[in-house]
Amino acid sequence: MARSKKSPTLLPDPSCLDLIRLETDEQSLIVVVATTSSGALCPLCQSRSESIHSRYMRLVADLPWAGWAVRLELHVRRFFCQNQACPRRIFVERLPGIVPPSARRTTRLTDLLTLIGFALGGEAGNRLVERGM
Repeated sequence: MARSKKSPTLLPDPSCLDLIRLETDEQSLIVVVATTSSGALCPLCQSRSESIHSRYMRLVADLPWAGWAVRLELHVRRFFCQNQACPRRIFVERLPGIVPPSARRTTRLTDLLTLIGFALGGEAGNRLVERGM
């Protein structure tokens, strides 16, 4: 019988992220990933572009794995907007469901921390997070 629930994975969304390599330091596991799409939608006008302006790296915290803190090193791209009427000439590809714009934590880590905060509250939640992460 097929299971409707997704299998757990190290990557937040393996359908749009490609694992480049894994690295470690004294305290964490660094997961180096790049996006897999050929283009992106302008967040202002929703025009699709495949014209890359530049690339950069974002470092965001993710769910811990086997007692290790996990950081995602996301390699993302900036694109030229192809719509001449759009006031935004250059935009960064969005990763909805993975990490909000300018966020330092993945959506799934934020959701877990919020759940812990509501369930345990204050000091008890803080102690659990500090011990487990």
